[in-house]
Amino acid sequence: MRWLSVSGRRVLVAASFPLVFCASCAPPRNVIPVPEPSVTLEGEVTLAGEDPLARTLALSDAGGSVCSISNPRFEYELRNLAGQRVRVTGRVTGRAEGVPEFYVESYEMAPVGGRAPLIGALVARGAALILHESSTGTEYLLSGLLVDALRAHTGCKVWIDGPLAPGGGREAAGGTIAVEGYGIIARPTDAATSGRP
Repeated sequence: MRWLSVSGRRVLVAASFPLVFCASCAPPRNVIPVPEPSVTLEGEVTLAGEDPLARTLALSDAGGSVCSISNPRFEYELRNLAGQRVRVTGRVTGRAEGVPEFYVESYEMAPVGGRAPLIGALVARGAALILHESSTGTEYLLSGLLVDALRAHTGCKVWIDGPLAPGGGREAAGGTIAVEGYGIIARPTDAATSGRP
């Protein structure tokens, strides 16, 4: 319906216009997929598979594999943590062979006996051996009988376990760790492989 002017008068005229609704003709809407939320899982890092040259990383608990874990950035380091309990944060990206695939965005060692080992780089400062912790940059003075063995790994990324006492002097604001256990995660020459300093 519309108004027309006929001989100076406005006349309402009915007009029919075919309206065609075609849902398939409309341009498609851009649907943005919602990313999976990040979650944190805890378990033991294990190597799965029969072929020793093609074993995949997995996170396991007492019942077996929880999920396969991957990210080229962390793969080398996580392989060196096989047998250790870790917390991995990331997201599920799919499923393979009945097990969820988990993309690791970050990881840390899980507490054992109420205490979590610290991860960082070993730095020598004169006679002192320092752990420069990776996630916060906090520095800890290392003490105890294992320090001499650790000194040979200066520059390496390591995990250190031991009781923490306040006070480490100017060199170590985080305190002093009496080293009771340690492991090598990556050597300086492995930085290109692991993707992390």
